[in-house]
Parts: sequence; C-alpha cells; structure tokens
Amino acid sequence: MPSLRILSVDDDAALGMMLKAFIRSLGHHCTVVGDGEQAVQRYQQEHFDLVLVDQLMPGMDGISATIAIRELQKQTGWRPIIMLSGMDETDDQVASLNAGCDDFIAKPVNFGILAAKIASFSRISALQEQVAEQNRQLRHYHHAEAEERRISSFLMERLVRRDLLDQPQVRYLLQPASEVSGDLLLACPASNGDLYVMLADATGHGLPAALTLIPLSQTFYAMASKGFNLDSIARELNLRNRAYSPVDRFVAALMAVYRPRENVLSVWNGGVPAALLLDEQGQIVRRFKSLNLPLGIVGDEEFESECETIAVRQDQRLLLYSDGLIEAENAAGELFGPTRLEHYLQEQESLTPNLLAGLQQVLQEHMGERRPHDDLSCLLLECSTENVQPAHQQQASAEIAEDWHLQLTLSAPQLQRLDLVPMVGSMCNTLGLEAERQGVLALILNELLSNALDHGVLGLDSSIKNHPEGFELYFESRYERLSALHEGEIHIDIRQQGHPQGNSLQVRVTDSGKGFDMSQLLSPVDQSHAARYHGRGLELVRNLCQHLEFHPPGNSVKAELRWGGCPQTKSGSSVAAAINPSQASIP
Repeated sequence: MPSLRILSVDDDAALGMMLKAFIRSLGHHCTVVGDGEQAVQRYQQEHFDLVLVDQLMPGMDGISATIAIRELQKQTGWRPIIMLSGMDETDDQVASLNAGCDDFIAKPVNFGILAAKIASFSRISALQEQVAEQNRQLRHYHHAEAEERRISSFLMERLVRRDLLDQPQVRYLLQPASEVSGDLLLACPASNGDLYVMLADATGHGLPAALTLIPLSQTFYAMASKGFNLDSIARELNLRNRAYSPVDRFVAALMAVYRPRENVLSVWNGGVPAALLLDEQGQIVRRFKSLNLPLGIVGDEEFESECETIAVRQDQRLLLYSDGLIEAENAAGELFGPTRLEHYLQEQESLTPNLLAGLQQVLQEHMGERRPHDDLSCLLLECSTENVQPAHQQQASAEIAEDWHLQLTLSAPQLQRLDLVPMVGSMCNTLGLEAERQGVLALILNELLSNALDHGVLGLDSSIKNHPEGFELYFESRYERLSALHEGEIHIDIRQQGHPQGNSLQVRVTDSGKGFDMSQLLSPVDQSHAARYHGRGLELVRNLCQHLEFHPPGNSVKAELRWGGCPQTKSGSSVAAAINPSQASIP
C-alpha cells in the first residue's frame, strides 16, 4: 500500500497526537490542526490524500470544514473525507454524509476500524488517481489528434487547390467518412488548353489515407500543367507512392485529360470503378474499366501503363467515382451498388448541373441514418469547348527579350521514352522564355512535334481519324509503331531574339520522314465538316503565329511568334506564300 498524506482535524490535542502516532505506525504521513479554519488553510497550501475531521469543534465545525474542502476539491480532484464524532445519532451521520463526507467513525475511535478504512480508501484513492491519469492522457491524445486533424485538413485544402478544382467544366461531390478524406479530387488546366482531372482513393480512410496522398497531388499538378501525357504522369505517381508510403499503402487512381482542340478524351484507370461516358440523356456510351494496377503496388521496372483515347461529342460527360459510393450501405446492409447508380443516371432527362446534388440526395435516402464507412467521391467532367480558355495572346511589351538558342536532336530511344512537349517547354522556360509566351509555345510544340513524330517518323495516316471510332485504331497503331521504332529522329531548333523594334521566337521542327504534299494548306480548313478529326492542329498554329513556313519535301516546318515594338499584322497569305504550291496534302 502506498504511503498517504493525511490531514487530521480535531480540537482535542491529546487525541490528535494519538492519531498522528498511530497513522505514522501504519507508514503514512500525518499533519494535525486544531480547527476547521486551519484545516481549510492547510488544504489550500498542501496536497493531502485523506482528511480526518472532528464533527464538533469551536469556530468552523467539521460540517462547515467539509463543505469548504469539497469546494477546493473541485479544482484539485476528489479525495476521501472521514468524519469523527462522539455523537452516534443517525441524524448526525446523515448530516455528515450530506455535507460531503465519505464515511463516519464514532468516538472513541477504534484504531482497528480506522486502519481498515484508511486501507480501503487508499485503494480507492489509487484507483481514482489511475482514472485521473488516464483522463489526462485521453485529453492529451484528444488534443494531439485534433491538432493533427487540423494540420491535415489545412494541408489537404492547400493540396487540393480549390481554385483549380472549381473549373466551369467540372462538378464534384466529396463526403469523407471521417474528418479528413482519404479520397482526393484534383483538376488542372494545362498551358496548352487541355484539362486534366484525377480521382485518387488511398487505402483506408481518414488521416492515414490522406497522408498517403500528399506526395501525389503536387506531382500531378506539376506534370499536368505542363501537358505531360497520362502514361508519364502515372509512372511518376507510382514512383512517388513507392518512395514515400509504406508497402501496404497503395492508391487506386483514375486520371483523364480532355483536349478541346480535337474533342479527344484520354483515360488512365488503375483500380478505380469504371468511369462512365454519358450522353446528354444520361445513357452510358462507354465504360472505362481499370486496365492498370493501383499506384504503389509494383516498382518502376514492372510498371505497365495502358491508356484509352477516344473522340467525344460536345454533349458528353465523363463520370468518375470511388468505390465508397457504390459500397455505401443502408440499415439492412444492402450496397448502393452500380445498378442503382446507373438507374439514377438513366432516369435523367438531361445532365443538368444539379446531377451530383440529386445523386447525393438519392444516396442519402439509401443510407438513411447510417454514416458511410468509406469516403464517397465523384467528379463529372463536361466535354465542352464553351468554357475553355483560349491560349494567351502575345501582349505588347516594351521590354527587349533575352537572346537564346536551343538545338536538340532526338533519336529513336529518346522518342520512345521522353514526353517531348513538356520537356522542350521546360527547357525554354529555364532559358528565359517569358511567361506570356509559354502557353502559346506549348500549343505550337504540341502540334508540330506530334506531326513530326506521328506522320514523319512513324508514318501514321490521319485519315483513319475521320470517324470517332478511328481514334482507338490510330492510337493502337501509334503505340505499336513507337514500341518497335529502331531508327528515325527529330531535330528541334528554337531561337528567341530581342530587338527594340520587336521580339521574335522562331520554332523549327525537322523530322527524318519522307514529308508530305502541302498544296492543300493553301485552302482554308473546312470548318463545316464536323466529323473531321485531323488537320485542325496546323490551322491552330497558323492562327497563333505571325509566320508559318514549310520546307520541301514537307518534313521541316518553321513557326514564328512576334511581339513588342510595332504591331505585327498576322495574315494567312504570309503562310501561303511560304508554302510551295507544287506539293499536295495535309498529313
């Protein structure tokens, strides 16, 4: 039994000394005072584990002292009080207990009974102290957990970038199972006008799952904003997850990029329920099933990536959702399931902006009072060019641009491995390309390098893209030819020159292909043919540049941007004059 500090309060000095000696013989410490006022004063100054107080004393009696000490214990914690009294009337005992005493001993004091009661209250005090310590620890843990949640919520808010997620073409729903979500919804417009979205579902939910997602969001934003393809982004995200997360913490993810210039949609799915391509009436046009492993399961050497690319119409939408949505249970344990989801979609007369709000209501009606056991998230991407921001036009600037010159020759191994447009764009940015020109350069590089690789080096024919279903065949052929490529190269020459009369940026791309017949470039692109899915890229470059020049036999093209100084007149005739009319077709 631990040693106790006991306060004895009695106006009988002889009895006080006897109690003190007896208590010390039991191995405890004892302090003796002669009245209630002294008892309250000492209790304020020192810590005591047990109080023995006489009921009848001059001045402040035992009842009043007990009431005062109990008030002090509201701040210091409960400790037992035993009343000693020479009166054994029931009313006296009741009065003592009502005042706050825990027990009653009649005088003359039976020291055997006193020893037993001290031992009993010692055990109770020990348990009380244990409970108090546990409560202190629980308060500490609760405070620490609340602080962790606060910091995690702060980080997630910063990582999600609501300013980017709130795109006119994006609607989303996110309902975490706990205070911090383990699902992540991201959107990012690229410098070339493409729009990227991502749904990531980490293992588990709450804070541990959210921490798994932190390394992924910044990588996604950095690569998507520069226009990297989905395969490259997926590979880098897989490396990040392997490097920064435990082996049992993987991330199911689905990424999509919509290219409004071509009305093309690409989807990469690794472990997420099939994304649904919907028409205006909510009918399912296509399902993008998971073709890849979730991020973090295998290393870079074993990582394989498969991406689906199709042509889409302006009235179509892509719906992404996590498994938490279809696994939401009602009171009977029934899952919401994909059937209910698809039934809800097909009931819609049109896909209004309130589609997800209606879905949330249907989901809540299914769950009733039950809370979801997993995070719920879904995102609706509108395939539309109405809200797409055009490329930055060249702003007049009084500043003279820095002179620099970049030359690259890429052979087959680099063409197979590298994501050309963001790589070259990043080099130009590092050399000193002005921010106002970066988006336009990304668009120009995307078209010129794609033409050089696809048509020049790989020899692909764009005519198979005349119909939407031809896109898949085109990209399958592209993948096969690029994988088997052993020879071929692309030469890139980019020069920026500053001059008081105006700055210029010249981009020249030359490939090792046979070239093409260029005479049709003299006629304007037929915009009335809505089903035409190729040839529009060069028209875009023509509209962005002040000068566009092809060199026979058609495997070399030069584009020039001008800004600052005297205003430059952009004319289609300047392009036509630079083209040899003896050539004959667009790739």
